[in-house]
Amino acid sequence: MDTILFQSLHGIAGKFFVLDFLMIFLAQYLPYLFVLAFIVLLFYGKDWRTRYYFIFLSLLSLLITRGLIVETVRFFYPKLRPFVTLGFSPLINQSSSAAFPSGHATFLFVLVTVIFFMERKWFWYFLSAAVLNAVARVYVGVHWPTDIIAGITLGVGVTFLIQRFLVPRSD
Repeated sequence: MDTILFQSLHGIAGKFFVLDFLMIFLAQYLPYLFVLAFIVLLFYGKDWRTRYYFIFLSLLSLLITRGLIVETVRFFYPKLRPFVTLGFSPLINQSSSAAFPSGHATFLFVLVTVIFFMERKWFWYFLSAAVLNAVARVYVGVHWPTDIIAGITLGVGVTFLIQRFLVPRSD
């Protein structure tokens, strides 16, 4: 099933220059814009306690998900990337390190979940951007769909759990 989903999306790659250009941008450069927008939103119109709470939630969630869980799973389950398994060149430069779960999806969906708690009116924009990045990472050939789904589940799930136990102090 993973291969079928991958091939249905990646099979379009290389056929339309404009679509390839867009997907390369979304896969490779959108995360930088995403993080910049997240930082601006984090500091926009918040009192210092709220700001520090969301900074701490973000950093703790990223440290646990991306820094600890993703790397532990990759160590014990080194799933090969599609371009290594299927023997083709991806549209972007990517090391042949383990693919499961997607570090990009985990990272971006941690931030999306923090935005859900922090600023709901911006949530849908950030969610859309994260989904576009996830689809683009499959399109350019560096992730399997299950890598993305695992990254999303990990980023959202762990951030929800941490937020549940990280109660803001009220004076």
